[in-house]
Amino acid sequence: MQQLIILVLVGFVGYRIVRRVKGNFTWRAIRPGRMGARMLLLAAVGVIFLAEGGFSAVGVVSDILGILIGAALGIVGAAMTAYERRGAVLYYKGNAWIGGIVTVLFIGRLGYRVYEMMTASGDGGWSSASFAAGGSGWASGLMLIMFAYYIVYYALLLRQDKGAPARMR
Repeated sequence: MQQLIILVLVGFVGYRIVRRVKGNFTWRAIRPGRMGARMLLLAAVGVIFLAEGGFSAVGVVSDILGILIGAALGIVGAAMTAYERRGAVLYYKGNAWIGGIVTVLFIGRLGYRVYEMMTASGDGGWSSASFAAGGSGWASGLMLIMFAYYIVYYALLLRQDKGAPARMR
């Protein structure tokens, strides 16, 4: 049963990664409701990662750096985003390099976590203890880069949608 759950989870994460990579190269409509819901979800999960990271010196520094780097990438990414108004709807196409950096950080962290879980079980398989085991002090900071990036990026996209006529690129 546990292998089935892990397989479904891996399939879902893989699907979302493919959608995210594809989204770096296509025009997408700014949808305030969906973006607001994603921002709330990412903020909630980010708070969980903050709490899970603990309050060790390395964990706090990692979390703060992750949030600052993610916010900076979000600001740069929003500044490098192309906008196009089609009727009443504003469309955007994110910068592929910035989106790619965030995606690679996520995939790298996820891959390293899977490797940790596989080697922690001893027999090369999955174990519930290895799944629940914490990572290094820098682990939550790496994930917080992605969370902060998308929260800031979506907030700036929503602000652009409410602002003056879109700039064209």
